[in-house]
Amino acid sequence: MSHGLLTLCVALATVAVAAAAGNALVLLAGALTRRQAWTVFGARTAASLLVQARLAPLTLTLVAVPLVQVAFWTYEPAHKVETTGAPLLILAAAGAWLLAVMAHRAWVCVHATGRVARVWRAAAVPAEVPGWDGPAWIVESRFPVVAVVGVGRGELYVSAEVVRACNAAEIAAIAAHERAHVTGRDNLTRILFALAPAASRAAARVERAWAATAEEIADLHARAAGDGVTLAQALTKVARLALGASAPPPVAVSAFVGGDDLEGRVRRLLEPAQPPGRRLGGMPLAAVVPAAVAAAVWCLPEIYEAAEFVVKLGR
Repeated sequence: MSHGLLTLCVALATVAVAAAAGNALVLLAGALTRRQAWTVFGARTAASLLVQARLAPLTLTLVAVPLVQVAFWTYEPAHKVETTGAPLLILAAAGAWLLAVMAHRAWVCVHATGRVARVWRAAAVPAEVPGWDGPAWIVESRFPVVAVVGVGRGELYVSAEVVRACNAAEIAAIAAHERAHVTGRDNLTRILFALAPAASRAAARVERAWAATAEEIADLHARAAGDGVTLAQALTKVARLALGASAPPPVAVSAFVGGDDLEGRVRRLLEPAQPPGRRLGGMPLAAVVPAAVAAAVWCLPEIYEAAEFVVKLGR
């Protein structure tokens, strides 16, 4: 096998191994989520830990592939022709399949989100929403839509039914809640979830736990901007409008009402305010970058030997 083809196979095999290691962390996080282990943390800390756990396959892949490639380029003779065993080829095929799955999942998520936004906008009129300084649209929809689309400034879509049912203070509280989702880059997190393949059941549990925590953070921000009673009233009214209506498909959209714990959210809003806790980095760059640099400086020979072991395995 030529040096270039061998390098490609090693890179793809690294994707498979790193994703498998990340999936082990997702499985552990899913088990901890089932036991409600995240409730001991503040909301921001819990959300950050859940994001890091769910994105472990993607994070480890982004760290491992460059390291292995640098080690391989440094120590593998450029003109060496080497035969490989079946395990490397199997791992490379698995890595290629994972990359295809990641690209497909990301495309489906972005395409579906864009389609939903186009459908809403086709039946919408621009509006000024109290407490919202970005683009806003009033939508004619059977479902009481209150959602932000986009990963930057974001566009707010509000159903005409919601506007009719809620007063100005409640609309402002809803806008403050959605603005917190924009500040927290929650739609970007949803896209990254779609991009990072993981064991489906465990990943789904982690994503649901993160979504509930993200809603709690947004509720806390909205309550800080106004009062909990007003937001609880708005939440109850919108949830009542949603009864019997078909919800939009699950896409990368921050929605005011979804499949979350309505009773728990209302109860938290009416209780004395609790601090949401400190936020940890959504991608653990503060820990990963120094570790990656240290590994690159001190462990390149060992990384190369590990790659060579896989190359020669089964030969």
